[in-house]
Amino acid sequence: MAERLEDLAPQGLLDRARNAAGLVGGVSRVRIVCHYDPDGTTSAAILARAVLRKGKRFHASMSQAFDRKAFERLKAESNELVLVSDMGSAQLDLLEQLPGPVVVLDHHKPLRDSDKVAHVNPHLFGVDGTREMCGATTSWLFALALDEANWDLAGLAMAGAIGDKQDIGGFSGVNAVLFREAVARKVLVPERQLALREMPLARAIAMSVGPYFKGLAGRPEASEAFLRSAGFDPSATPKSLDAATRRRLASALAARLVEQGAVPEVLDGLVEERHWSEPDGLYVGELEAYVNSCDRLGREGLGMAVCLGDREALGRAEALRDEYTSKVLGHLVRLETEGPSTKKHVQFFYCEEPTLAGSVAGTGIQYFFDLARPVLGLSVVESVTKVSARGTRAQIEGGIDLAAALREAAEAVGGTGGGHNIASGATVPRGREEKFLSLVDEAVGRQKTASRAVAAQ
Repeated sequence: MAERLEDLAPQGLLDRARNAAGLVGGVSRVRIVCHYDPDGTTSAAILARAVLRKGKRFHASMSQAFDRKAFERLKAESNELVLVSDMGSAQLDLLEQLPGPVVVLDHHKPLRDSDKVAHVNPHLFGVDGTREMCGATTSWLFALALDEANWDLAGLAMAGAIGDKQDIGGFSGVNAVLFREAVARKVLVPERQLALREMPLARAIAMSVGPYFKGLAGRPEASEAFLRSAGFDPSATPKSLDAATRRRLASALAARLVEQGAVPEVLDGLVEERHWSEPDGLYVGELEAYVNSCDRLGREGLGMAVCLGDREALGRAEALRDEYTSKVLGHLVRLETEGPSTKKHVQFFYCEEPTLAGSVAGTGIQYFFDLARPVLGLSVVESVTKVSARGTRAQIEGGIDLAAALREAAEAVGGTGGGHNIASGATVPRGREEKFLSLVDEAVGRQKTASRAVAAQ
């Protein structure tokens, strides 16, 4: 039996979503602004589909950040209603100055609430936006409040959550409740499979970024030798394996991850519950991989087209996925040899491609970097340096808050920063990188000391 929305999300959060959804009825065209990553792109697609079903036109765009430039562009437009998703809660000061109604659908920890914009953020109602709701699931809740016919957008919402790494260790909180309901409604169909692409095993392991196998990733010949020595056929595909062989291979791969020092929670994901999205005709994880590749290679529009069901776009996204994977693997293989640079409390590396730095940092910290220190990836771009920082759950439990550390350090050198405690970003003036890194190192050190002091009381 279908559950009511009232039983699936906190009442206050649902009330906010319904009040925000009420603004759609009085307009003919909606302006949608979202973050450029998979969580943001899927959010944009959810919102676009939802408003189209209400007979509204839309104009959607993705951006790396909502900054003064984005604000001036929106201010110069004649918009009846602006929907901002997967960002905005840290930019309320700017958004409150826009003419006309504004809805913010964000899951990043807000600095404050607002009575001038319709502010829908799970943190305001005791829901952890780092683990329990992402930008896409927050946007999906808004879409469901608009019309419950939008349950069929579950695949897009789950793809956003996977892109935000909220699936690691299993979905929890509102994510888990909403996705279970989508399964009950047969929108999503779960299956147990190895977390490898459907291709010959030697290539699947060599092309795998998550999970990442040190010494095998980016090296098809080494992967083939590993499989043969362990008694597996390198030309077999994951789906062709019987249950016993699949279990043996999962055990061999798990042992490999333990040896290379991967975080414990990734072991549970070797055999994963994949979800087939009936409306999209794709596995959700595959959808996320296509969108992520498009976004990271600067083809956000193509990723959006994939989310909107364009099958021709899907074919072009397949080629971009292989290109993206090869680029990320190139950086990771290099870091296997060189390793990141280290300070007392953090580690860091430089990456010439800013859209890849977060992916490299996130994979590295989960699979083979030093687990005692969060990692920062820095990319010098003209007059500024972009920074992507990633931590582990154990580090966060030990008191580290990367959003606070990066915000404090960036502002001290004339930049900006923020995000989640476990995944954050910053933009700092070029030439101030060393000072910024030192300030982040000091901030993380203070956070760890304060956490130990509390634990000792």
